Amino acid sequence: MFLRAPRFLIRLFLTSLALWIVLSTAIPQVLLRFSEPQIRDLNFTHLIYPYNSLTSPAPPPIRNSTVYFVIGHPDDEVMFFLPSLVELAKPKHNNVVKLICFSKGDAADASFGDIRAQELRNSARIVGLEPQNVVVMDKYKDGMDIQWHAADVAESLHTQISQSKDSNVVLITFDEFGVSSHPNHISLYYGCREYFRTYVKLPLRLYVLKSLNFWEKYSFTLLTNVELLVDIVSRFFLNTLKININVSFFNTYSGRSLSLVKFYSDLNMLSVSYAAMAYGHYSQMVWFRYGWLMFSRYLTFNHLIQIH
Repeated sequence: MFLRAPRFLIRLFLTSLALWIVLSTAIPQVLLRFSEPQIRDLNFTHLIYPYNSLTSPAPPPIRNSTVYFVIGHPDDEVMFFLPSLVELAKPKHNNVVKLICFSKGDAADASFGDIRAQELRNSARIVGLEPQNVVVMDKYKDGMDIQWHAADVAESLHTQISQSKDSNVVLITFDEFGVSSHPNHISLYYGCREYFRTYVKLPLRLYVLKSLNFWEKYSFTLLTNVELLVDIVSRFFLNTLKININVSFFNTYSGRSLSLVKFYSDLNMLSVSYAAMAYGHYSQMVWFRYGWLMFSRYLTFNHLIQIH
């Protein structure tokens, strides 16, 4: 009996992974070959090969913008934000994607900070970001018992973002739960809110990453399959029949939101996340990080909520 349980879990994991590959990668790529004229006719008019995208809504509302991912530590961009980061960086969305990292990740020792800062730049290069679009601050100390003052975070954001000449600016950061209740992550949420309250005069937008509960967080592809399947059915069948149903039973949000955007990874994007984490952030690949790479849902799904 005890031996059957691990076998069942392994089969469930592999079956879910196989189904996810079919839903996220195989079917969309086949459909793209028939729906994209450049691929169908083998007559390409752009230097970029047409990419497949899985977002809801499609296309995503974040386009033609300068997008700042506001993170707390080197590796946050991979562990939590990679589906949305890679998607929004695709050339077809015409975004300029930037990273603002508020610490060097030097909780263990100050000498570790420069290594981790360089690893962030390596990771950014792997996911396709330009080096000049990565900012790593050394003003803020990394630590599970350290909170950053909202006013300080807001001032630092103002210093970085005021240099942008683009009026169409989007900020993306953690929500008030910080994914893992990390005080640095939570500080960024309140700091971004303070930035909008104190400094923002232009119509900037702020999105936060919805924190998942324990079972969702470590469901890898299991719940992503359910949600992805429902989104596909809703998009291609129910909309045609003019039937509207609410399928967000995994994604209830108690606060006020202006819009919701869901990003799904495919096998190609998941491969990028593995490379960016395992090779880009090599110093962080202790034993439990491999478990995160195997089971974290944040590698296959992001749910962004617009609050400003």
